[in-house]
Amino acid sequence: MSDVTLTAPLTTETAGSSTEKWAYLLALVLVAVLATNTALFGLVGLSMTALALVPVMFITLLTITVGR
Repeated sequence: MSDVTLTAPLTTETAGSSTEKWAYLLALVLVAVLATNTALFGLVGLSMTALALVPVMFITLLTITVGR
């Protein structure tokens, strides 16, 4: 039998944190803040948050549509 030695790791993960992990962490924090806001201020807090995020979602949808 031949002896096989691997010089490179089998995973493709880099040494630092990936962008995907930071995106999930950001999404988790935003959902936690939204839940806390709704728990503290009720429907008014939920609606104010949704109203404030309308321009953000509009820009996000435009950016996805354009493809950048």
